[in-house]
Amino acid sequence: MDRIRYLAAGLLFLDGIIHLARLGMPPLDAIFVAVVVIFGAAYVIIGGMLLWNNKRAYYLGAIVPLIGLCVGLCGGIAGVLKNPSIGMIFLMILDAVIVFTCFYLVKKRRST
Repeated sequence: MDRIRYLAAGLLFLDGIIHLARLGMPPLDAIFVAVVVIFGAAYVIIGGMLLWNNKRAYYLGAIVPLIGLCVGLCGGIAGVLKNPSIGMIFLMILDAVIVFTCFYLVKKRRST
């Protein structure tokens, strides 16, 4: 179970750093950049909580990326449905794997 937790934490760190890197990219809509940076910071914080084996992080790691997945899929000017890009699709896959692994951690925690 630790391997899966470390996988989820590492993917959350990666996802968070990619989101935070949006600050250095060409300027877009200020609200879009703010939302992306907030999600990036949340992902890094939740990843750290997972490394410390915080049980609440299991739930946050499942719910916050799921919200990010929905926002990225349908949201704003850069929604995947309106404007598909390889980068956004990569982030969607990353979020889906994170959600799946964290739901697995929640399920395993409840069954023990």
